[in-house]
Amino acid sequence: MSKGNGDMLGVGGTRSKLSRGALRGGAGGGRGGTDRGRAQAQRQELLRKFQERATGKG
Repeated sequence: MSKGNGDMLGVGGTRSKLSRGALRGGAGGGRGGTDRGRAQAQRQELLRKFQERATGKG
C-alpha cells in the first residue's frame, strides 16, 4: 500500500477544556455569554407576547 492514501487520522485541532459554567455562558474560557443581557430581554418580550395572546389582549 502506498502512503498518503487519504487517511484523515490525526487531522484537526485539539479540543479545549471548558468548565461546565463556561459552557453555560459563564465567565470562563472567553466564550459565550457575550449578549446575555440582550438575549434575556428578547426572552422576556417573547414571554410577554405569549401571555397577552393567552389572555386574549393581543
